[in-house]
Amino acid sequence: MDKLLADGNEAIAYAALDAQVNYVSHYPGSPVNRVVDVIACASRPRLPIINHALNEHIAALSAMGASVSGARSILVMKHVGLNIAADPLNYAGPLKIKGGLVIVVGTDPGARTSTGEEDVHWYAPQFNFPLLEPTSVQSIYDAVKKAFTISESIRLPVLVFISGRLAYQANLLKREAQSDRKKPLFKFNKNPADLINVGNSAVSNHQQHVLRLEKFARFNYGVQQKYNPKATLGVITRAASYALVCEVINDLALGSQVHLLNIEQTYPLNVESIFQFCHAKNDVIIIEDQDGFLETMIKRDLFGRVDCQIRGKTVFPPWGELRYQQVLVFFTELFDLAIADKAIAVDRTAPPRPGTFCEGCPHRSSFFAIDQALKEADGIIGGDIGCSSLPPHRTDWLLCMNAGVGMSQGIAQISPQQKLVSTGGEGSLFHGGLVALLSAVENEVNMVHILFDNRAVAMTGHQASPTTSGRVDVMSLLLSIGVKQVFKVNAFAATEVEKAINDAHRLTGVKVVWVTGDCALQVNAESARRMRERTLTIEPSLCGDCQLCYESLQCPAINRINIASRQLTIDMDACRRCGACVHICPNDAIKVSDPLYKPKVKTEVANV
Repeated sequence: MDKLLADGNEAIAYAALDAQVNYVSHYPGSPVNRVVDVIACASRPRLPIINHALNEHIAALSAMGASVSGARSILVMKHVGLNIAADPLNYAGPLKIKGGLVIVVGTDPGARTSTGEEDVHWYAPQFNFPLLEPTSVQSIYDAVKKAFTISESIRLPVLVFISGRLAYQANLLKREAQSDRKKPLFKFNKNPADLINVGNSAVSNHQQHVLRLEKFARFNYGVQQKYNPKATLGVITRAASYALVCEVINDLALGSQVHLLNIEQTYPLNVESIFQFCHAKNDVIIIEDQDGFLETMIKRDLFGRVDCQIRGKTVFPPWGELRYQQVLVFFTELFDLAIADKAIAVDRTAPPRPGTFCEGCPHRSSFFAIDQALKEADGIIGGDIGCSSLPPHRTDWLLCMNAGVGMSQGIAQISPQQKLVSTGGEGSLFHGGLVALLSAVENEVNMVHILFDNRAVAMTGHQASPTTSGRVDVMSLLLSIGVKQVFKVNAFAATEVEKAINDAHRLTGVKVVWVTGDCALQVNAESARRMRERTLTIEPSLCGDCQLCYESLQCPAINRINIASRQLTIDMDACRRCGACVHICPNDAIKVSDPLYKPKVKTEVANV
């Protein structure tokens, strides 16, 4: 087939399609959030079944179920999602899967798309799964495709880790044409010996699992050697560090003085090939992102066998994303080179450009209301992950999904005198927050939880959430688990949200303020109508110069006439016509022209 331009997400998707994958399971997360979208939009006779799981634990189990039934399956998630999937994946090895199971994990050195840059390589030896780490868009395609056959040959899931740098990189990709196989008949066969892993059978199956992995260790997938094999300096790379190191070596013309080994099969290692590489070297430098997983494995496996010095994290830091500048400085100092262009030695790290809520985002007016409700009490806001966690970071902590409702329970129990609200989106609610709320009910915690429902998993690409379709009766669901009272309010009516929070705090037990308002980037008939028919203007004669809409609401569509002026205007090219500013204006200075506009929405309250 001819080459096409593709990025890392597309390479993963095309590889799965060309391997004729039968089942796709995922929980959306950057940097691999587009993989399933590409698969779903493909035009081919038989598309795989797609499971849009509500968390990674469920996604892993469903993929395991499809695989033991004979289906080629792919499981896609980001690095922190692997923590959620870890429990079932610890049991996936002994199952002796039938259809190839490939687990694609997007990693995030430098925390570009995550709250943390946790290094999840250590799960590979814990799970005892093969781990492949491609180095380019083409090798992503090749690795994912090859992983299915590896998985089926040793009957183990195969991990493929893709860093953010590679997931978003675009390059020419050559796909391999394949004739369609006959549609297989999948069937689950009862096999207690493999599938019931308790007691002695668990030990026996674990033994067989490890022996199957040792068989794979004799493979030598994706090994690349470059430059001068006779050089006494060896450099070992993996994943995105390979291209960086090659670029520096080429720029400094060091090809004759360096012998480079790149390893794509990073677990289990082919020890003999690495031993042969290190045997004649005086010094070996391992250049990799994050904790130093490859360095640890190599030092462990070659302990006492080689005389050369092996270094890694004593040279490069175990945090952040590896940069060209760091590698350049290392080689120039090692070889005592002068850089002709001194400007190249300047650290050109770009200043941070934090994101923020879009114009018309329901979270903007919701947080304004929360601030107003808690202002006098210097209250606590428990934070969750999602669009609600964007700057200016109104919450008091940002950790992981459901950390808002989870941590708040401990604080509410240990320090009941403090006014507190926990927050979380509807995506988090169905990810695990529902169980957290149920736990709060069972423990009789006195707390208020604010449920942001914008009807989309917006942070990672606007995937559908259970409230998108309207099939879930959220009010009845919350009441059924024992929530004392549910206040349903309009996210864009800040005064209504503030009142609901204050009313909820006067009650005991677990209360939920269900704040509803569609994501500004999810176009529907009503939002399209507003853009056509509604205009908003600020009447200067009525404006009291309170600056609430500009300084507190911080809507980007509201601007000052000029830098020196405090007079405000609304930029209708940027405005999404949500009406949030109208609700917070104490002087009714913001006028709405729209025959269908209803300025006040009555709060809907339900209780047990």
